[in-house]
Amino acid sequence: MKYFINWLLQTFPQLHVPRTQSQDIQPDGTLLQQPMETPLESTPLVIDIAGGKGELAARLIVCQRLRVVMIDPRESNVPLCFEKTVLPKLPAVWRCRFQRRQQEDAQILEKTFQERFQQYQMYFQDDTAATHPKVEALIQKAALLVGMHADGATEAIVDTALRYKKPFCVVPCCVFPTLFHTRTIRVRDEEGTEREVPVRSYEQFCQYLMNKHPRIQQSILPFDGRNVAIWWDGTS
Repeated sequence: MKYFINWLLQTFPQLHVPRTQSQDIQPDGTLLQQPMETPLESTPLVIDIAGGKGELAARLIVCQRLRVVMIDPRESNVPLCFEKTVLPKLPAVWRCRFQRRQQEDAQILEKTFQERFQQYQMYFQDDTAATHPKVEALIQKAALLVGMHADGATEAIVDTALRYKKPFCVVPCCVFPTLFHTRTIRVRDEEGTEREVPVRSYEQFCQYLMNKHPRIQQSILPFDGRNVAIWWDGTS
């Protein structure tokens, strides 16, 4: 997951949290500059769709200081996911820093997620934004819509992002050709003849998603398994 997040930060510069500096005069007369916490209203918002147990959300919130809204029908205990899954994988210096913060404030993790995380327990479909005004308002404010192995919600993420002109990234996993039997793409056979065929393979599904907009791009992520990122930076 860390490789995916690193790639997201490199690909979508709007996710970078702006840093401000505070200036304090020290007893010896020197000027000390320290980073200040960015106001929540200025912090980028990510919509994490079909986020599962919440590892992506937990990393974005604690490690990158972003705000995250997760849309998933299953209730997720994201703070517990951070403690049990994310924290043990962090570099030792990060773990020590976080543990020091916990010693100073035992409720720091709870406060962080209360401020920066929200979940809507629902399936994400093509009409979700249009039929849920609060979700639509959040999407309009979002810096990025993301679906990491979002299964049946993958195409809906792409369609919604294009409709609202929002940057998105999906990493497709399952195709579900029986459930989504109306999907088709045009292919060229060995004789050079084009014909329309149902979307059944993973490769066809990726191409089907890319066909939705001429500026949608594809990248291969640095991990094993389903690692094709289909993404758009929001520019027409």
